[in-house]
Amino acid sequence: MSRNYEIGSRDMFTAGKMLLKDRSPNGFKTKSDYSDRWRLFCMYAEENGVKKMEDVTPAFVISYGQHLQQQLEAGIYSSASAPKNYLSTVNCVMRLATGGLWKTVRPSKDCGIERRKYIPKESKALPEAKHQEVQQTIDDRLSKIMDLQRVLGLRFKESCLFDAKTALKQLEKFGFITIQAGTKGGRPRRLFCDDNMRNVIQAASSIQNGKSMIPKEMTYIKFRQECYQQAKVNEIAFHPERHAFAQKRYRELVNAPCPLEAGWEHKGRIEKLAEYLSTSVEEAKDIDCKARLKISMELGHSRVEISNAYLG
Repeated sequence: MSRNYEIGSRDMFTAGKMLLKDRSPNGFKTKSDYSDRWRLFCMYAEENGVKKMEDVTPAFVISYGQHLQQQLEAGIYSSASAPKNYLSTVNCVMRLATGGLWKTVRPSKDCGIERRKYIPKESKALPEAKHQEVQQTIDDRLSKIMDLQRVLGLRFKESCLFDAKTALKQLEKFGFITIQAGTKGGRPRRLFCDDNMRNVIQAASSIQNGKSMIPKEMTYIKFRQECYQQAKVNEIAFHPERHAFAQKRYRELVNAPCPLEAGWEHKGRIEKLAEYLSTSVEEAKDIDCKARLKISMELGHSRVEISNAYLG
C-alpha cells in the first residue's frame, strides 16, 4: 500500500490538496483557504518528523493545536477563530483521507484554545531595541519588510506582496496608499502616510526587483520559508511588529499609552485613561473607542474588539 492512503501522491501536502479539490463540497475560495491552512500543518508536521497521513494521529494534532494556542498567546492571532479554523482544516482533510473514520480533535476541550477573544496581560509588541538588533543580522530585503510591518502595520503576507514602487506613485498623487494584495478576504484599505511612512516605502522600493517585495525569481511560499527561517534563528516572530504599530498609533491618537503599554487592566482601563488625561470617564471612553476603531481599520480589521489583542 502506498503512503497517504493511496490518494495519488507521496507528498502529504499535495495529497491533502487533491482531497480538497476532488472530494470537498466547499466552493473554490473555501478550498483555497483550506489548502493554505493544510500547508501550514504539513510544515509543522515535517518539522516534527511526520511526513505521511498514516502517521497523523489525534494526539499529534492535539500537539499542533497546543502549538497554535501558544501562538495565540504570543499575539500572532487576534482571536481564537484563526487557530480553530486551522484545526478544522486538519480535521476535514483527515476525515476525507480516512473515509470518515477520523476522530475529530476539538479545539477548546482537547487543545485548550481559548473560547473567547484573547486579551493578553503583557504587551506583545517587539521592542524598538530588539527590532534594531535584528535589523543588523537579517538580510536587507527582510529588514525592509519588517520596517513595512512596523511602520505601516502590515501583516507578513501583505508586506511581502507590497508593491512599494507603485505605492510611491500613488502617495505622490493622492497622499495615501491602498493596501490590497495579501489582505484578508481581499478587502482593500487606505493608509494616509506621514514622512516616516514615506521614507520606509522609499527604502523598500530601492530594493524591490519585481512586482512586489518578493524576489522576482521566487514564489511566495519559498520566500516565506526563507523569512521564517531567519526569524527562527533570531528568535522572533513577525506579528509583534503589528503590535508595535498599533500601540504607537494609540499613543499618537490619544496622547496616552495604551493599557498594555501602561500596565493597566483591561477592565479598568477607561478610568485609568480619564485620570491620565485629566478628563471625565465619558470623554475618555469616547476617545478610547474612536482610537480603537481607527486603529482596527488601519490594521485591516472590521471589528473594533480586535484591538483588544493589540492594545489591552
